[in-house]
Amino acid sequence: MVKVAAVVPTYNRWPKTQRFLGQFVQQTYADLTTIVVDADSPDGTAREVQQHYPDVILLQVSDQQYWAGATNAGVRYALEHGYDYIFTINDDAVVAPDHIQRLIALAQKHSLRIIGNRIDYLEPPHQVWALGTQLVWGTPRFLQLQYVNTLAEDLPADIMAQEILAVDALPGDGVLIHRSVFEQVGLYQAAFLPHYHADSELILRARRSGIEAYVAPHVVLQDDFSAAQKKQDFKRIAGLKYAFFHPKSHLFVPAIIYIFLRYCPWYAYPQTLYHLLMRLLRLGKSRPRTERSGR
Repeated sequence: MVKVAAVVPTYNRWPKTQRFLGQFVQQTYADLTTIVVDADSPDGTAREVQQHYPDVILLQVSDQQYWAGATNAGVRYALEHGYDYIFTINDDAVVAPDHIQRLIALAQKHSLRIIGNRIDYLEPPHQVWALGTQLVWGTPRFLQLQYVNTLAEDLPADIMAQEILAVDALPGDGVLIHRSVFEQVGLYQAAFLPHYHADSELILRARRSGIEAYVAPHVVLQDDFSAAQKKQDFKRIAGLKYAFFHPKSHLFVPAIIYIFLRYCPWYAYPQTLYHLLMRLLRLGKSRPRTERSGR
């Protein structure tokens, strides 16, 4: 039986982390270790994990590590301690008890080194958030979630007839990765992609090295998130600064530029660059109000 380490980055939301651990410890796969990486949460997450889940490996990093840096800490631990597969997952996820067992079975059946799950919203149920990610150069959003907001019952029959589907990239919430992938291409790019898009970039890097990635349409993870998590305030200067230059923003300019420069094919440069600039202009076209002190 291959050894699996589930790496779970978390920051300052113990109720969600507790819910996650409460159901994840019920996984039926025998050789599974859970590694929680806490980014110095002020709400006492580390203390609670140690008290209530002594079998969970707890690692601690600074609150400036964000998703990529925290996940890298867990991956390093797993590699150093001889785990065969690393499973990346977020603490707002809900999965069935046989989730890991099913992914391992698919990976071994099809000799896969990277396989991710379908991601549905927890609420509303049976609505898809992502069935992998597709690269579409020459558009304002060149990393596009596949079948986003599609009802599960409306997914194409030919898609649902397959066990696995090839994808361009994957969101990092529920991805099983063989250790050889990290050994071949390195860890997540935390310097330029500290939070968003580091998950997709690792898969792009792996595929460039000849490692294919797949998603399992029938292995479903439910995620407890909403559109409000990415909502930005473009009407204030502070909002614009956060949107484009804060590491935790999905519009973080260095991250977008990094992926564009590294992966965009030369023939799509002009059109993609044009759409990127136009998107930024549209987002910032409302005149930001000057921030004032006081009430």
